Amino acid sequence: MQSLKNIIGFITVLGLSWTAWYAWFPPPITHEPQGVRVWIPERPHLGALEDEKWRVFTKRMVWKKAVQDLQAKFRANNMNPVILERKEAVQLHVFDDPRTFVSRTEAEAARKEWNIDSVDILRRSDGTYMLGLGRFYLPEYAQLRQKALKALKKPYKYTQDIKIIPTYRFIFPAMSEQEAEVLWRNIQDMGAINPVMMTENEFNAMFVGSM
Repeated sequence: MQSLKNIIGFITVLGLSWTAWYAWFPPPITHEPQGVRVWIPERPHLGALEDEKWRVFTKRMVWKKAVQDLQAKFRANNMNPVILERKEAVQLHVFDDPRTFVSRTEAEAARKEWNIDSVDILRRSDGTYMLGLGRFYLPEYAQLRQKALKALKKPYKYTQDIKIIPTYRFIFPAMSEQEAEVLWRNIQDMGAINPVMMTENEFNAMFVGSM
């Protein structure tokens, strides 16, 4: 009986010793290798892109006279694009003489001081007058006017405004990419600065509902 107790006590002590050893010196943790999964995005079917149609159209135009002149050139070359007309927000570049004049006579005298064209006498709501030195929707023209005004070394005021005005674009039918490239070059040679060329899907996303 006493020997049985000794055996049980020995086993108990041995178990406690193993538990203490495990707590202080745990076995190294090993990770089983797992398969690596790499996600590859699906590629579009190239055959569908080869058949996609393209559109060519002119950039936004705001001057009706320029629209009429370009339309006459297209007709002379047996080209009949559709004119897309819609109202858009366009930035207006405004140049003014900062002075105020009591009478139109004073404004007329001051206008002669400006050695540039398109100087307008404008009447204010309070009855006084001012000089408008140019209003331009095209930034290229605004830059030219600003350069001319700086060369005069006279004070002027420059501001910007947003106006909702009619705009115009000449739209050509959808065609193959090769045909669109040829048309793009022809339109540029006719005087349309940097016509636009894009896929039919891009065109629809930009102008759907406006045709």
